[in-house]
Amino acid sequence: MPGRITISDVARAAGVSKGAASNALNDQPGVSEATRQRVKEAAVRLGWSPNRVARALSGSRSDSIGWAIVRSAKTPAIDPYFTQLFSGIELELEETDLSLVAKLVSDREAEADLYRRWAAERRVGGVLVTDVDATETRFDELRALELPFAAFRSTVAGEDAMRAELRTATLPVGPPTASVWFRETETVSALLDHALEHGHRRIGWISGDPGKAAVVLRERAVESWARRNQAKVVTLYTDYGPGAGAEAALRTIEAASPPTFIVFDSDIMALAGLSALAGAGRRVPQDISIASFIDSELCEAALPAITALAHPVVEYGRALTRRLIEAVGSAGADVWLPVPTLVERASVGPAAA
Repeated sequence: MPGRITISDVARAAGVSKGAASNALNDQPGVSEATRQRVKEAAVRLGWSPNRVARALSGSRSDSIGWAIVRSAKTPAIDPYFTQLFSGIELELEETDLSLVAKLVSDREAEADLYRRWAAERRVGGVLVTDVDATETRFDELRALELPFAAFRSTVAGEDAMRAELRTATLPVGPPTASVWFRETETVSALLDHALEHGHRRIGWISGDPGKAAVVLRERAVESWARRNQAKVVTLYTDYGPGAGAEAALRTIEAASPPTFIVFDSDIMALAGLSALAGAGRRVPQDISIASFIDSELCEAALPAITALAHPVVEYGRALTRRLIEAVGSAGADVWLPVPTLVERASVGPAAA
């Protein structure tokens, strides 16, 4: 059975962009009368009908949702994670008549300005919030602007946590927000249990910006795991850049009691760290084992290939988008994201004596 006809199908049939088709079908300015008529004829011919989600958004502000991304060492140009997240968002929107307005901004102040502009211009009907800060201000800002939003958040609580417990097991602590939840405790354990199975109890964790909620909560999960397993884990913070990852790897091996296992918070840092360790004369995995918290083709192509956690990032993007669409209609429930899968490769071996 063919799938539901979307506005993208109508746009292709009429030979126009999705935005032009939306303007034509919603009797908005920006298209000629001839184009409007051609689009409407294509819609009738294909049997298109407005999606209830699009109607909900259109009734509030717009038939678009917004996503602001602060430029950093993790910009989409170099980070496959962002590319996959973007793909998931777009795939979910493809099943609706909605569009994504994505914007790179320089910092949180510029992001706040963008939200104010979007609200004043009724540019978007809701906002996707990612890269949550430990002392997050965007939630309150969006509430003040009456812009619906859904956030990608981390927690050290379990899926069966009550709302009160969940509030204290995440950052920032505050009123409930429409969220999809990443499970730091289970994810950290999936990777570190693998290290423990190979005899590793001295572990270095090359992390990111401690101003980020996920980084703080991940460290809490790591520390909890270390206490349970009588292991020692030392965390070093970086900006997620490859240079910082390489430098941090070299710092860890200079310690009086260096780790036998290093975890890098990103695939890019893991690849840079692998190269730096080789340059310092450390063989992987004979002298030291390494792993990446996030898998990608970079980990698979490395020599040796890097053990990593495979995150279903496309599904993350789809889940976050669905949660926002539900939130716009004051419906739905928070989503618990699946725990990433450990992909075992050649970079992990027995702990060196």
